Amino acid sequence: MTDLKVLRFTPVDHPDPRVGRIGFDLQDPYVEQCWSPVIGPSSTLVLRRLPTMWIASVPGEIDASEMARSLGLGESVGDRSRFTGTLDRLVRFGLARPAHDGTGLDVYRQVAPLSERQLSRLPEWTQAAHDRLIVPHLERLSATPTQQSTVADVTAMLDRIQHSRPLAAHAPAHALQP
Repeated sequence: MTDLKVLRFTPVDHPDPRVGRIGFDLQDPYVEQCWSPVIGPSSTLVLRRLPTMWIASVPGEIDASEMARSLGLGESVGDRSRFTGTLDRLVRFGLARPAHDGTGLDVYRQVAPLSERQLSRLPEWTQAAHDRLIVPHLERLSATPTQQSTVADVTAMLDRIQHSRPLAAHAPAHALQP
């Protein structure tokens, strides 16, 4: 992304359809409270700003130096800049992919719940935030007009699927069906 004047951020569906069903929108508090210690504050801030940028235009376009400065990362956008590292973390952790034309990123509209491995490496406060946010999220997803899951139901679902596929550690069984 060196020497780019304008970056383009395009919202795209996540390649894993399970994330589309059970993932968190970029403006959800889960992104800040749970993903921030994994990807860092500047990458989190990029994710949180993009939905607002997309209101004005899709894809969102911004001068690379301007965005770097707005994040408090200076105006350098070279290969070894803090800004480039910020964008690289979004790709490395599966929250975006490089755009095919090389002018920015295709950013997934939703993030997956943290994996058990990611959670095990995080501070207790973050683990508690995950526990506090995941149950109501899953309840909202599984609620029907006539029935809403109880915390005990969701906890039982999580216990049953804990040793399934990686994403399954935090998803209701019906959300994981192809």
